[in-house]
Amino acid sequence: MYQRCISFFIVILFCLTLVAPFARSEEIVITAANFEDTSAETVSDRAKTSFIEDVKIRPLGYGLTDTASALRMSIDVDLPNYGGTIPAPVTLRGSKIQQTLIMLDGVPLSSSLGEIVDVSLYTIPEIERIEIIKGSNSAAYGESAMGGVVNIVTRKPDLDESLQFTSSQGSYGYNLYSLLMNTQKLGQGLMLGVTRNWADNDFLYEREDGTTARRLNNEYDTTSLLAKLLLDLGGWDTAISGRMVDQQLGSPGGEGSSGVLTPNDEVDTFQNFLSLSTAGDLGQNQRLEIKASRLYNRSNTFWNSTSTDSRTRLTSDYYDMFYSQKIGFAELKPGFALRKERISSDDYGIHSRTTSSGILGSALDLDPVLITLTGRYDRSSDFDGEWTYHSGALWKVMPRLSLKANIGTGYHEPAMGWLYAPSFPGSPFLFNPDLKPEKSLSWDVGPVLEFENFGMGASYYVIQYDDLIKMEFPDTGGFTYVNINKAHAAGVEAFTWISPVDSVKISLNYAVNRLRYGSGEFESKTIRLKPDEVFTVRADYLPVIYSRPANVFVAYQFREGVYTDEANSEKTGNRNILDAGVSMEVSKNATVAFKASNLLDDTSVEFNDRSQWGTYWYPVPGRTYRGSVQLSF
Repeated sequence: MYQRCISFFIVILFCLTLVAPFARSEEIVITAANFEDTSAETVSDRAKTSFIEDVKIRPLGYGLTDTASALRMSIDVDLPNYGGTIPAPVTLRGSKIQQTLIMLDGVPLSSSLGEIVDVSLYTIPEIERIEIIKGSNSAAYGESAMGGVVNIVTRKPDLDESLQFTSSQGSYGYNLYSLLMNTQKLGQGLMLGVTRNWADNDFLYEREDGTTARRLNNEYDTTSLLAKLLLDLGGWDTAISGRMVDQQLGSPGGEGSSGVLTPNDEVDTFQNFLSLSTAGDLGQNQRLEIKASRLYNRSNTFWNSTSTDSRTRLTSDYYDMFYSQKIGFAELKPGFALRKERISSDDYGIHSRTTSSGILGSALDLDPVLITLTGRYDRSSDFDGEWTYHSGALWKVMPRLSLKANIGTGYHEPAMGWLYAPSFPGSPFLFNPDLKPEKSLSWDVGPVLEFENFGMGASYYVIQYDDLIKMEFPDTGGFTYVNINKAHAAGVEAFTWISPVDSVKISLNYAVNRLRYGSGEFESKTIRLKPDEVFTVRADYLPVIYSRPANVFVAYQFREGVYTDEANSEKTGNRNILDAGVSMEVSKNATVAFKASNLLDDTSVEFNDRSQWGTYWYPVPGRTYRGSVQLSF
């Protein structure tokens, strides 16, 4: 099947290339990153030759009212739907959750604890765009960037006086209210925002025995505050950003032989984020950028089944400094980064980890060829130092055709959750003092074709993992984490869009990935819970009605089912998801929108785990509806 998919895609690319000169222009939602934006919140300029997607956030026009919906528009972001409050892992190119680095305004969110970064904490009205950088590139971004990087960029203050109110309601008790205020004085900008978002998520689902149950204790309630101040201090562009979020979740558990619905479990999360950044020119072709931030997370989990109350506190201080200088066609960018993490947990104990990093980036602009080379040395307080590198080339073959190629290494240290995991009754945790960091070697290559009315691109990539870490159940009982020798990922990502007339746009995305064990008992077996193929097609109609712009869209996504066990003996069903929506500017200051998700009412399970722990699965919701209104003054 893999070879057939590649051949089919090559034929499609060739046919679309022939019709490109006859199409007409239209702006698209997912674009190449804008490297002219070098503000402290962005990170895509560190990897100019990498395959990058820039997801523009349009909450009403495209029916995006949550961050997960925006991420699923990307070609190769794997973000399954686990139904309601169950956090889903964001991963790239088949990697694990600890191998995809999640950032907020250029600050790492992925922690040494190794747990899922819950993107539901970051709401759409506060987000400007999402940068997605693919491929192993720990040289530019540090550990965990083995599959790639996802950077959530929050909105910046507008240098004017404005007020924006967004309201959205929908199925299963969904509500969102957001207020953003901008003001300015003497060229200084201030933005203040508050967003509250909640839902019941009490949908019906069918059990494996054919009976129907309601998904109880699946509600959430999130309140977030955002403040940003932009200052020009004598030529130094300075930004002070603060964010606070408070979230209460129900924790409904899973269904199955070992999963039990637990309608009284709760998870309360509180997060504080403070960042200060400044950048200025030191002279001709010289620039200095400095950033300091603190991220504080506190979570409190109440387990009704055992009547236990578990608390975890994580503090992460992050500092980086980069100096850049251009000398003719060359640019050098040395830098330094420091991250200090401290965990205090009822489950994991009290631990800390400090990582200091030295970085040297360089670029040669030999028009029409751009060559980049980055080297990095990370020294951790828990493990030996690691060297990583990344090299890339961007060749502008002709004005509208470019070729990209990259090779890079990545690594991920064993998470504190793997080193100090809590024991369970009848299944004690067995500490493994020989656990080593995971490492990767990745390369990719592909073309990008851009016309005013048509665009397309493709990449073929390979990632070789060494010392991959996985859970094992020794014969002595209990569980532990061990290194296996190798794993291998390879795949194709492709996209194309065309606008045959000004008011119509059609886009297609396709990703196929094979992530397999390279050694051990399950050598050559596909790693479970990862879809092999994802295909998306979307059509937009953009008419003007009574001099007001409108948008009607239909989007379809196919997600191949995943293996539920490591022996690859059982799979979940394929998913076929159809969405549709409409939005319209009804006046100069008001826009309304309506979106229907999963019109086919596909409730195929996306997570079904069959392991030594037993079998359990997460039900997903069916068809949902959502209406929104946005007022701007």
